[in-house]
Amino acid sequence: MRIFIAIAFNEEIKSYLEEVQNEVRSFCYKGNFSHKENFHLTLRFIGEVNPSEIINIQKAMDRVTEQITGFNLELGQMGSFERQNEHLIWIGLGGALSKLDHLYHTIQEELSKIGIPQESRPLKPHITLARRVQVKDSFEDIRTKVIVDRKLIQVDSIVLMESRRINGRLTYIPVYEKGFCGKE
Repeated sequence: MRIFIAIAFNEEIKSYLEEVQNEVRSFCYKGNFSHKENFHLTLRFIGEVNPSEIINIQKAMDRVTEQITGFNLELGQMGSFERQNEHLIWIGLGGALSKLDHLYHTIQEELSKIGIPQESRPLKPHITLARRVQVKDSFEDIRTKVIVDRKLIQVDSIVLMESRRINGRLTYIPVYEKGFCGKE
């Protein structure tokens, strides 16, 4: 199983992201655009694991949620990672980023206790809209013409997701979700 821990979004946020994505698409020749149902915020990519390891990851997630209270994020500016004339187009986040960072480090710590090595790089929170994009003019043109509203995202749980190809389509399947129950 190929898995990761994420923050899932409600339908309202997913629909809004799809609207923004459709605007972005009009400025592009081609690209691999994320499917609406796959929009999420990755907190920690874990990778391939044996299904027997899932229970320990779930227990680590349980320990994380005991230490965390809910918080709000908000959609931020659009950005791009460029490589070889192709872009990965994303939307950044604002809001309670210190709480998001605390969540990330708590996940790292609890996963390391079960033998999953910590990431060496810091969290760079973003929501991927599209990969391998070829833009018509410039990414800067997209950034100035496509306005992203600062919609609030309520964060009150984390989700263990499986990444699987079904009929050739990348699909993220929720395996386990745990709500926050920590005290402020």
